[in-house]
Amino acid sequence: MIDIEKASIRFRTKTGHVDAVRDVTLRVEEGEVFGLVGESGSGKSTLLRALAGLTPLSEGSMRIASHTDKRDVQMVFQDPYGSLHPRFTVDRTLRESLAINGIGDQDARILAALAEVGLGAAYRFRYPHQLSDGQRQRVSIARALIVEPRVLLLDEPTSALDVSMQAEILNLLRRLHAQRKLTMILVSHNLAVVGFLCQRVAVMKEGGIVEQLAIEAVRARDVRHEYTRRLLMATDGYSRESRTS
Repeated sequence: MIDIEKASIRFRTKTGHVDAVRDVTLRVEEGEVFGLVGESGSGKSTLLRALAGLTPLSEGSMRIASHTDKRDVQMVFQDPYGSLHPRFTVDRTLRESLAINGIGDQDARILAALAEVGLGAAYRFRYPHQLSDGQRQRVSIARALIVEPRVLLLDEPTSALDVSMQAEILNLLRRLHAQRKLTMILVSHNLAVVGFLCQRVAVMKEGGIVEQLAIEAVRARDVRHEYTRRLLMATDGYSRESRTS
C-alpha cells in the first residue's frame, strides 16, 4: 500500500539547512498497522506529513497504492484541540470534509461517523471547547474516517491525553482497523503504544531508520540497536510510573 524509497527531507534555516529525514526506505502492506518510533526531532512526524502531502521531499519517492485520490489518505494530528476549528461545531467540521470531497447524504453520514467513534447525536452541535480532550480526538478521528479513506496516518494521537483516555483511543483505533481493514501508520515516542496497535515498527534516529522490527521482537526485547534498547528502557519506566500513579 505504501512504498517509500530513499526519501530525504531538507529544511532551509538562517544558518544553512537541516536534514530532517535522511534516505528512508520502507514498505507498508495493505491492511497493516505500521509504527514509526523515536524521540522528538527524529524525523518521524516530518515523514508522516510528507506522506499526507503537507511537506515536500528533497530526494527520493513516495507512492501510496495505485489509483488513489486525495481522500484515500487522511491524517489525525497530535493536538486534538489545535486541529479543530474553535468556531466550528462538530457538525460543521464533519460536514466540511464531506463537502470538500463532494460526498452527499451528509446528515446520515455525520450521525454514523459520530456513532462509530463512540459519540452520540448529542455531541453534534457542540463546539471544541465544550468537549474533553478525548472527545475532541474522537471527533478528529471521525473527520478523517467520514470520507472513507484507505490509509490513516496517526501523528502521536494519544500523547496529549491522560492514561485512561489513551487506552480508550487506542482501543477505538484497534476496533476501527479490524472493521475497516485500514492501512495505518502510527507515529509515537512510546514503544508500549506502538506494541499495542502495530504489527511492525521502524525506529528512527536523527532522520534515519536504525532498524525495522516485527512487533513480536519488540515485545521479546530482541532488538539489535542500542538506541532501540534505550527507547525500551524509557517505555518501561513510563509504564511503571503510570501503573503506580
